[in-house]
Amino acid sequence: MGHSHGQAHSHGSKGSEDRSPKRGRRLLIALALNLGITAAEVVGGVISGSLALLADAAHNFSDAASVLVSYIAWRISQREADRRRTFGYARAETIGALINLTTLFVIGLYLVYEAATRLFNPVEVAGTTMLVVGVIALVEDLAAAWVLRKEIGSLNVKSTYLHMIADAMATVGVIVGAVAIMTWGITWIDPVITALIAVYIFRHAYKEIREAIAVLMDSAPKDFDYDGLLAELKAIPSVEDVHHLHVWQPDEGRTALEGHIAVSEQDLAAVTDLKGRIKARLKERFGIDHATLEFELASHVRHSRELLQDR
Repeated sequence: MGHSHGQAHSHGSKGSEDRSPKRGRRLLIALALNLGITAAEVVGGVISGSLALLADAAHNFSDAASVLVSYIAWRISQREADRRRTFGYARAETIGALINLTTLFVIGLYLVYEAATRLFNPVEVAGTTMLVVGVIALVEDLAAAWVLRKEIGSLNVKSTYLHMIADAMATVGVIVGAVAIMTWGITWIDPVITALIAVYIFRHAYKEIREAIAVLMDSAPKDFDYDGLLAELKAIPSVEDVHHLHVWQPDEGRTALEGHIAVSEQDLAAVTDLKGRIKARLKERFGIDHATLEFELASHVRHSRELLQDR
C-alpha cells in the first residue's frame, strides 16, 4: 500500500506567526539597544577602570552579535522550500542559536582569564562611574528583554532573550560591586563579579546549546513518550504491528514522525479512513503535526519475516 504524508503542503511551510515582520523589527530594536549598552559600558569601564563593566560590555557586544545572527537566521528561515532544500530553511534559526551559544562559551573563558589576572594584579576602580553606567545598562537590558518577550517561542530568539535576562542579572552584579567599592573600598569584588558573570554564562549557554544540538541531531522532543506512542499505535483496531518508527524535530516547535504500519485491513477505503484517524490521534495526543506513514499488509510482513528466519 502506498505511503502518505501527514501534510499536503510544502515541508518548509511554517505558521503565519513565523512570517510576521514583527519578529524582525523586534530583533533590530534589540540590536540597537545592545550596541548602545556596549558603547556606554566600554566608555564607563575605561574611565572607571572596572573590569566588571568591560566584562559586561563584552557580553553585551556578544549579545549584539547574537541578535544580528538571529536576525540573519530569521530572514533565511523565511525562504520558501526549493528543489535543493525541499524541507525548507527553518533550521537556519537553530544554526544561528548554535553559533551564538558557542561564541558565549569562548567569551566566558576569556572573562575567567581576565578575572584571574585582575585578582593577582588589582587596579583602582572608580565606583561612581561604574554605578552610573551600570544603572544605564540595566535599563537598556530590561528594555531589550521586554522587546523580545513575545518571540520566545523560537529557540533562536529565546537564546537572545535569555541573554538579555542574563545581562540584566550581570548588570545588577556590577551595580552591587560599585556600591561595595564606594562604601567599603573592596576592589577585589570587581574581578569576583566578573568571574560570577562568566559562570552564569557557562550555565546558561550549556542548557541552551543542548536544545539546539538536539534539533540538529534529529532528536525527538525532550521527554517525548516514545513507548506510549508505540503502545497507542498498536492498540488501534486493525493495526497488527508498527516498525521503522522515527520521531524527530524538523525544526524548533514542530514534531514529525515516519513509520511503517502493518494492518490486517485490505480494503483501500478502510485503510484511508484508518490513516486519517491515526494522524488525528498523533496530533491530539502527541503534538505530531507532520506524519509520513507507510501502510503494509500484516500477512505480507509476517511472510517476509518467515523467509528471513529460514535463511
